[in-house]
Amino acid sequence: MPVLILGANFVWVSYNTILLLPLVQRVVPLERASLTVGVIGFLATLVGLSVSILSGILSDHSSSRLGRRTPGILLGALLGLPVIASAGVLRLSLPIICLSYVGMQICTNIANGAWWPLLVDAVPDNQRGLASGLQGFYTLLAAAIGFLAVTYLNETGRPGLALITMGVVFALSGVVCALAIRNYDNAPAAVGRFGLRQAFGDIFRVRTVVAVFFWVVLASFWAHMGVNSMQYFARDFMRVYLALPNPDAGLRTMGIIQLTITMVSAVACGLLSDRIGRRRIILLGVFGSAAGTLAMALSRSYAAFLVLSALRSAATGPIFAVIPALASGLAPSDEAGQYMAYANVATGLSGAVSSLLFGAILNLQGEATPASFVTLLVVAAAFFAVGGGVIAVRVPQAELERRPG
Repeated sequence: MPVLILGANFVWVSYNTILLLPLVQRVVPLERASLTVGVIGFLATLVGLSVSILSGILSDHSSSRLGRRTPGILLGALLGLPVIASAGVLRLSLPIICLSYVGMQICTNIANGAWWPLLVDAVPDNQRGLASGLQGFYTLLAAAIGFLAVTYLNETGRPGLALITMGVVFALSGVVCALAIRNYDNAPAAVGRFGLRQAFGDIFRVRTVVAVFFWVVLASFWAHMGVNSMQYFARDFMRVYLALPNPDAGLRTMGIIQLTITMVSAVACGLLSDRIGRRRIILLGVFGSAAGTLAMALSRSYAAFLVLSALRSAATGPIFAVIPALASGLAPSDEAGQYMAYANVATGLSGAVSSLLFGAILNLQGEATPASFVTLLVVAAAFFAVGGGVIAVRVPQAELERRPG
């Protein structure tokens, strides 16, 4: 089932972290590139988040013979192939980059919005930690593949081939996921007529209010703000802050180390959370990430930075694996698509806001400087700490224990 997440995250990581900035730098003056990337990322992600919520709501009311979630998964994945590949086959310009990137956000979020409710539909309560851990594993495996393959293609001057590959992988992942869930994705026997107009009306209205769920979503937003702090700017970090002669190679090495450790941590923490509870693991992970990020701001050695980033990667495992499991246990089953779309918004909106905020931080003095990257890391550490504070204060263990999920 999580194969779709592998395809979607392969596209997101490859485009956000590796390709978008150098593509924009080819058509925009260097001194305006970081801010341009921030604006594109912010606006496109807002569009994608709205699409994700609508897709989740529409899937809750689907009566298709294919199932509740399958139509959205297939539509997004198959439409994504030509949209993503367009920047690789058409003459490169800023409008073409925007078309491809905004279209990528729309297509991946159509599929993603329909996928997230499957954690509620198809997975028993006592296995959601493991299921979320596996979802986190696929998320990070996709990122590892992106760092290996796409940085190589970009380094060798073939970003167009990278974009085509991303589109093909995403389309295939949607088809495989749809085949895997065909015996688990059943539409209700009868549903009332429900269209796009009603979905827009319900986008911020729920029938059953679970307040603690939304505090978890808010904490997830702040934690992912820390995680996403350098998603668009990691290559420049290698070039400017660490002064590496080959930033692509440095990015690839750091990415593989981080992702390998986070994959192991995600699965282990997800499995452990099914046995000892989710809240304490989340708190350890979020506050540990804050401490690790702050230490990273004090290091200019590449070797030391790799060690510190590896330690922080272990701490971020619960953010990827345990927070979704906690959220899925709190979501009402008959509104799972809408609720889990809100949980997904926490991740996506953090990407939008962080791209704009951290792009502005790096652009304060024109081009990015080492001092601006120190500021970026300190702010990211503060965001992790805020997320942990929300869980500690607004998500009490007693409230979780009285809810069956």
